[in-house]
Amino acid sequence: MIARPSVSPVVARLVTAAGIAIAGAALADEPHREVYPRAHIDPSRGVEGDVGFSDTIAYWRSPQALASRAAWVGDPQNQWKLNWKFMDLDRIDLHPGHFAVDEGEAIVAGFARRDERFVTCLGEGSRDLAGRAASYPKYDTALGRVVTAEDRIAHCAASVLNEKIAHGSMTNTRISVWFKSLSAGTPIRVDLDDPRVAEAYRRGERLFYAKTGQLNFACASCHVPGSIMGHKLRGETPTTPFGDAAHYPTYRTPIGMLETLQQRFARCHGQMRTQALAPGDPAYTDLEVFMTVLSNGYPVSVPSAR
Repeated sequence: MIARPSVSPVVARLVTAAGIAIAGAALADEPHREVYPRAHIDPSRGVEGDVGFSDTIAYWRSPQALASRAAWVGDPQNQWKLNWKFMDLDRIDLHPGHFAVDEGEAIVAGFARRDERFVTCLGEGSRDLAGRAASYPKYDTALGRVVTAEDRIAHCAASVLNEKIAHGSMTNTRISVWFKSLSAGTPIRVDLDDPRVAEAYRRGERLFYAKTGQLNFACASCHVPGSIMGHKLRGETPTTPFGDAAHYPTYRTPIGMLETLQQRFARCHGQMRTQALAPGDPAYTDLEVFMTVLSNGYPVSVPSAR
């Protein structure tokens, strides 16, 4: 019998109630778990890694590139190549994402009146929050783990206000939209030089390729060359994962509500007919690290609608 490699507790937790594993590596006492064939991704290239991947970045790298392909909007054969970035050019049009920024700002102002340390906690000791959200996810020394912006909000609410504002709650998401809007236009810069972040990236990469659920799909089944990417799947056409994390949290028009990146993971898992995890689960944080590294160098684009 061939000995199987050991797996992390994160992977071990990703087993559904029906015994269907979400994560990639097989447990020693479990059947072999399939993985989708890996595509070549160089994480050091950040968003530019899409060159040689889907090669669509030439169409959505900048507002000028998008403008030159404006005729593709509404064209089912070509619109997917714009990676939905054309929707980020709607800054002059109001949508609920803009209202969420105002609501988040009002919530934070109320918290600051109760205890001004809430803002300095978000700013890691500073009241200047401009550009800070662009570095998330990151390793937090005090907490001893990799955290997302939503994790940071939850931590500050608990430690300063003694309130539970969990990742995935509407209050947390509204604060996150406001917090990230202060970084709009700032290039994303997840620090892969931090070995703890790099390890989270590798774990997230394994999850990206792990098949799961009744449909036996992986994230990669829809988002790498040779997969469904670029082909219609029900009412959607999956696009490249590069640059995708830049607009979250986003207002999702199909469901009529704000959605964080990890809530999007959970929704995808539901569509894959597998048991989703709660926002803030370490496995989803690893997957968010992986996805956000693929947006490194691309500017934060919040608020947004999708």
